[in-house]
Amino acid sequence: MRRQLAEESRATYFSLALLSEGGKKKMSLSISEPLAEAARQLNINLSRAAETGILQEIKRRRDSAWLEKNHLAIAAYNERVEREGLFGDEYRGF
Repeated sequence: MRRQLAEESRATYFSLALLSEGGKKKMSLSISEPLAEAARQLNINLSRAAETGILQEIKRRRDSAWLEKNHLAIAAYNERVEREGLFGDEYRGF
């Protein structure tokens, strides 16, 4: 189970990395004028900032969906650790 979760996490990371690669597509984006002006004054690349924000939102939503999908397994694991402790607990010095 843990191996599958780690592989899903790795796959999600690489799929996000791939989303920001490749050719660019020209699109129309509407933002408030004061926001655009503040960005211009700070020399913020609006396309790059929008892409970064979109990637962050995709990651947030995928993470949320992953947690929802796996919440029962996570709860069961936490209950087991609470009940039985972690392997090697008796030998830990911290």
